[in-house]
Amino acid sequence: MKYTQVEGSYKFDILAKAIYEREIEYFHYDFDKKNFEYLLLNLPDNDYLKEVNNRLIETIKQMKNVESIIEALKSQIDNQVAYDEAVVKAIKNRKEKK
Repeated sequence: MKYTQVEGSYKFDILAKAIYEREIEYFHYDFDKKNFEYLLLNLPDNDYLKEVNNRLIETIKQMKNVESIIEALKSQIDNQVAYDEAVVKAIKNRKEKK
């Protein structure tokens, strides 16, 4: 399809936003992972340890899913300069919203 109203930079704006959001998601999973690992090493032996271990396993799975999504998004970057410009614009927009 030939787009008649979608600006050429739109794709890169969306990619920059989507990759940023996945990075934030990954950050939170990583944060949780570190907490679960700490708990497993420092909690007294009890039933809660099994739950924490299960949550750690699920968190690691989710981290792998997010990594896969990020790689899929990055595979769509066919113009690095346009993407880099979109990232700069996205960072500026986030700062202005604060």
